[in-house]
Amino acid sequence: MRVQTFIGKSNAEGLHQMDQHINKFMERNNATPAFVKQSAGRERHHGGEEEPIVVISVWYNENA
Repeated sequence: MRVQTFIGKSNAEGLHQMDQHINKFMERNNATPAFVKQSAGRERHHGGEEEPIVVISVWYNENA
């Protein structure tokens, strides 16, 4: 079993982009998800501003 973690912006556009990225990753690796964990948080930029983010970890099995 392997794991891949994705981090993206927590807004409609960011989530849509993350969906596309995860789907392409799964297709490219011929992967079957076994477990998914999602967490929300905030990322602080150099200027001190915070931005909401989402972190998704996908544990998966590679199919031969």
